[in-house]
Amino acid sequence: MLSDQQRAVAALKGLKLGPMAACLEHWAEDPAHLSRSHVDCILALVDAQTQATATKRAKRFLAQADLPLTITLADIQPSAARGLPSQLLANLATGDWIQRGHTLLITGETQVGKTYLAAALAREATLQRWSVSYRRTPELLAECTMEKKRGTWLAFLKRLGRMKLLVLDDFALERADSQQSHALREILDLRRRHGSAVLIASPNAPEDWDGLFDDPTAAEAIFGRVLERSQRITLERPTR
Repeated sequence: MLSDQQRAVAALKGLKLGPMAACLEHWAEDPAHLSRSHVDCILALVDAQTQATATKRAKRFLAQADLPLTITLADIQPSAARGLPSQLLANLATGDWIQRGHTLLITGETQVGKTYLAAALAREATLQRWSVSYRRTPELLAECTMEKKRGTWLAFLKRLGRMKLLVLDDFALERADSQQSHALREILDLRRRHGSAVLIASPNAPEDWDGLFDDPTAAEAIFGRVLERSQRITLERPTR
């Protein structure tokens, strides 16, 4: 006959709550837990399941974004000399800027770590249970063109608008035609109205964006949306 513990473990596994089941087994095997309350045990089980779910969500996000599954914020070495002091990184990790719907703009030369930092912050946001969409801007603009041709643009725009954090990597990397410029303006306008956060990673500083958006009216609006309520990080190459 199964013990109460074994039946509880089996029931949790049957409910597809494997992390809770594993935690219960470890809890019962540790003599240090004999004097602890049932509430402590329940809290430990809930924490185990919550952490496992968050980790699974983060891995799914990285896979969908076609990013390495090993990306973590803990692997980033802060450096004031590189433009990323430790206090700034710690503040960004809290996600307060996402809660407030601010824009984070990361610029710097090629291969200074812009994409890694953006992806690591986005992964951290998923662990904090924010909804996140990671997009490479040239691919997003091509997708916008197709959605407009299909007549599904408004539904596509609405889906993007539901994301608490939108990551736009490789921003202002390639020239955007007039239609794409207006599409990007609409995306940023919607996020501004909803108070939703944007993380932009670009190899070019905003001062060098002139001429990269064919429609000057849309370009002016894009610049305004990006720079309004924004925090800017300029990453530098590590000194030898």
